[in-house]
This record gives sequence, structure tokens and C-alpha cells, in this order.
Amino acid sequence: MAEGKENFPRRQERVIYGVNKQRTSKQDNTNRGRRPQKPQKPQNKEKRKQKSRRSLPRKQMLLGLGFIIILIIIYLFVRKNGTEVFVGSESVGVLEGRAVKAETIVDTIETQLAGMVGAEVKLNEEVKAQRIHIGGSRKKDICTMEHLIPKIRNLVTYKVDAAIIMIDGGKGVVLANEEQANNVLDSVKKPYLPAEGVEATVEWVENVTVAKDFVDSEEVLSESDAVSILQSTTTVTSTYTVQSNDALYKIAQSYECSLEDLLKLNDGLSVETGIRVGQVLNVPVKKPKVSVKTVETQVLTTVEPKTYEYHSDNTKPKSYQKVTQQGRAGQKKSTIQITRINGFVQEEKEISKEIISEPVPEIIVRGTL
Repeated sequence: MAEGKENFPRRQERVIYGVNKQRTSKQDNTNRGRRPQKPQKPQNKEKRKQKSRRSLPRKQMLLGLGFIIILIIIYLFVRKNGTEVFVGSESVGVLEGRAVKAETIVDTIETQLAGMVGAEVKLNEEVKAQRIHIGGSRKKDICTMEHLIPKIRNLVTYKVDAAIIMIDGGKGVVLANEEQANNVLDSVKKPYLPAEGVEATVEWVENVTVAKDFVDSEEVLSESDAVSILQSTTTVTSTYTVQSNDALYKIAQSYECSLEDLLKLNDGLSVETGIRVGQVLNVPVKKPKVSVKTVETQVLTTVEPKTYEYHSDNTKPKSYQKVTQQGRAGQKKSTIQITRINGFVQEEKEISKEIISEPVPEIIVRGTL
């Protein structure tokens, strides 16, 4: 009995039959081929991890918001919120906003100047519009377009689409437009036009044309100044053929020079030697920049003088003379062409004639004894 009691398990060591054995076997089977599990961390560490995960998005939001605010501040300090206007390299003012273009400013000024001068204009200087940031130091330069346009207009120079009177291919005088140029040319011609009713052609001695081109505004003249320049003269030497009834002093008067000046132009000529019909003389001529040539055609009725016929009578003495047929003058219609340059006659010739009535010759008989 004693030995049996000793071999019997104690109360605290007793287990239900089959339970421990099964659990042990199950645990053994489950744990085979697996790594031993780490002991679980305490619950308070898991709570800290959850808190840190919740706080991370909030920090990111604050950092992003701060970055955006910094970008906005930088943009406000560097953004281009104005336009600086230049004439050439000179700054003339600052306009608020970025919508202003140089082309708009140029068009406005050219339109205003065209209205003032009465012709299309083109600016000589370049007008530029540059976008800038208007900081504190530039606010004093801000102005309005109404203030800027007159300022630029007073600074720039410009070319005018003008009418140029060309003389033999060279520039003569400049007028604002073609109408004024034609008025000037008419004024220059006017003193040399033939009398009303006289058939004539009027033309320029030189090749005179009117051309259009852009020129500096300072070159544009008034009509009266242009006429004065075209009528201004220089003295040149021309020739004159002596006509009947001419005299040296008369020729000098007609060419508005002294007798001494006329003699100086002609070697060997003197008052004592005199002149003869057909002789060619050098004369001083005041030549304007442009000369007017007129060719007049006149129809004149002139007297065709009678002629004389002399017959001899050898039965009568030499003192004998008798008109046996009374003569009379005839009439003819002549077409005369007169060429003048600036009013001076250069040539006069008969280009046609028509006999209206033939002249009757007067016959005279003379004795020869």
C-alpha cells in the first residue's frame, strides 16, 4: 500500500485524462517548422504608433500651406504689373497694367500728328513698351496714357508723306501734299502766261515732276516760301541776235544790266564800233530754278507792200519820168509763232501765210536820152 501511494500522482499534478496530451500534441504539430513567435509588445506602444500616424498628415498640410504662402509673397514682389515706355533708349514713363502695346502708342501719335500737318507721318524714333514690376521706387514714375502721349509727341521727330517738286531728277522744294505742289507750280507759271484768247502752249524748260515720299518734317515749306525759292535766280550767259532798230543801250535795258556789263561780255564791242542786224551778242540772263517756255501762235493780217517796175524810154530825156500804172499794196494773213522763255522772246517765225489780195506793182517809165 505504501508503495502504491507513493507512485500515485499528487492532486496538483493531476490532469484530465486525454486533454493535456491532446493539447501538447497539437502544439507540437503547430510549432513544427515555425519560428518562435516574438513576445507581444505592450499595448501603450501601439497607441503611440497610432497617434504618430494621425499627426503626420497635419504636419504635411502645414508645411504645404507655408510653402504656398511663400510663393504668393514672392510672386507679389516680382510679378510684372506695369509697362515702361521708351523713346529710343530714354524712359518716358510707366503705365499700370500689362495690356499697353508700343504699336498702339505709335498709331495714336502718328494719327494726331497727321491731323496737325495735314499729311500721313512716320516716326523717326523707335517707341518700345517693356513689361516691368512696379516696386516702391518706381511708383513715382507712374503716369496715365493722357499724360504720356503729349510727352512722347514733343520728344519725337517724324517724316511726312510729302509732295516733292523734282527738277531734272533732283529735289527742288517740298510741300505737304500734291495740291500745294501744283498750286506752287501754277504760281510760278502765272507771270509768263500769254494774254487771254492767245493760242499758246506752256511748258517747263527743265524736267519738272511731282513725286511722293516721306521726308523730314523740317523740309516741308509753305507755298509762298516754295514759290520764292523756285523764282530765285542765278545769272548765266545767253545769246541774243541783233534785230533792226536795236541799240546797245536798248539791249542792256531789256536784259536789266548796265551798258558796261554788256560790253564786258562781248570782247571787242564798244559804243564806237556799234552793232549790225544779225550780229550775235552775249547777254546776261537771270535764270530761275525753273524756267517757263511759252510758244504762242498768232494769226495776223498784214500789208503786203506794193512793188515797183521801171521801164526805159529811149525817146525821152533822162529827166523824163512817168507813172504808167498806179500800184497798190496787197494784204496777207500770216500765222506767226513766237517762242518765249520767262517772257523773253527767243524766236519769232512765220509758219504759214495766205494772200488775201495781191499787191499791184507800180510801173514807172524813165527816159534815157
